Amino acid sequence: MNKKTVWGTAAVVLVGGYGAATWYMGERAHSSYQEAMNDMAKLLGPEVLVSQRYTKGFWSSKGQLVLQWTPPASEDEPDAGGGAATAAAPPAIRFTVENTVRHGPLAGWRVAAAVVETRLVGVEGADDPVRKTFAKVTAPTLTTVRHLTGSHDFVLALPAGEVGDGEEMVRWQSLAYRMKVNAGVSRVSGDFDWPEFTMDVADKGEDDDAPAVATAPTQRLAVALQGMKGEFNLQLEDGLWLLAPGSGKGTIGKLAITRAAGAAPGVAPAAPEPMVALRDLSYGVTIARNGAHLGWVTAMQGKGSVGPVALESLELNETVSRIDVEAVKLVQKALLDAYKTDPSTAVAAVEAPWIASLMDAVPKFVAALPAYAMKLSAKVDGEQGELEYGVELKRVPDAAQIAEGAWAPALLKSSAVHASMRLPKAWLPRLAQAAGQQAPKPEEIDALVGMAEAQGYIQQEASHLTSAVRMEDGRVVLNGKAADLPFGRK
Repeated sequence: MNKKTVWGTAAVVLVGGYGAATWYMGERAHSSYQEAMNDMAKLLGPEVLVSQRYTKGFWSSKGQLVLQWTPPASEDEPDAGGGAATAAAPPAIRFTVENTVRHGPLAGWRVAAAVVETRLVGVEGADDPVRKTFAKVTAPTLTTVRHLTGSHDFVLALPAGEVGDGEEMVRWQSLAYRMKVNAGVSRVSGDFDWPEFTMDVADKGEDDDAPAVATAPTQRLAVALQGMKGEFNLQLEDGLWLLAPGSGKGTIGKLAITRAAGAAPGVAPAAPEPMVALRDLSYGVTIARNGAHLGWVTAMQGKGSVGPVALESLELNETVSRIDVEAVKLVQKALLDAYKTDPSTAVAAVEAPWIASLMDAVPKFVAALPAYAMKLSAKVDGEQGELEYGVELKRVPDAAQIAEGAWAPALLKSSAVHASMRLPKAWLPRLAQAAGQQAPKPEEIDALVGMAEAQGYIQQEASHLTSAVRMEDGRVVLNGKAADLPFGRK
């Protein structure tokens, strides 16, 4: 056999083998796709997943599904005759999603069993105001890679865009979100980066029930987040996904909140007033499971300013413990049931399945005796101040009191609540100025501090003012002195 025959035979075998592998992986891709659609149909229900179809090809296939969302009906308003007007049911909005499936083993020019690109290709039923509001939004693209080992990679790309009607605007730069899931769907990890997100809204400063004042200038509130990055690593076990054990961390370059006072027509608007300006923020979250309970610790650090007060450092720590696992599962079920509930179905709120799940979760949540603690510390002008508080359920509340609707006394008698502060005395003039008041004179500060100390509210430790209070078993202890609460033990 000459070399040409050998190379020709090898090429035929290679092409034939690759074709067979592509056909086999195309069959596997179709089977996996159909399993995913079945799971989605169970999760969303027929009211949401209206239809789906799959067109097989040799090198690639096409899948299409139609999702439907029905906006909630507006509340009935009285008609001109005083009777209740029947609100017209809002039309359903349908979303057409297209999936392009490229089969392996070289799917999308990478070694993989399949690569799926998911895009939103059509929206029907949205009215003109909605279309105008979302005119500058490009639908995100989800790329899913199914590896030969059975693991998956996901990449969500949201292009830059904006949503708004001129009065209120939300803008963002492109978001990239990446996630990996192992073959057993027991470990999830990923990371994201979002360069900028801004929101500019009108703050009318009025209650919903209060009459609007047409001549009152409208204030504006602006929020800006820049340089957001994060990563996470979770262990999916025992059906937990809302609070899965694991950890996450991230950074935020800048967080700014400003408020601009409204101006009368023809008058130049005033410069925005900075409310919060933080930078170099970092955070970390750890969720751990201990038998039948979950708990988590959150920490955040940064610096910047709050109003006119410059913060050399700012640190926040939160701890939550003894959260019942079964209660979390019931909350997960309630969320899914609420999502699948058809808003056009006339069902009393108390009869909704998700309400029943939440009611079943409450006694399990209480029986676990949960606890919460927070510590906030800041440094201003080289001096450190601290604030701590927390609450812990020591025993299950009195069932008789709860049956009578006396939740507050029952919880207080069954809980331990504590709070403490350590405040530099030199901060008092700054705090007064931050509240919009004139800074008190040193002799006025000494008089106020002396009065509060004489009444037992605070104590002086060198250049700091301290105070600690604890409420437990119907009694309050303030700086070492005990007193009965009004609804204490009989």
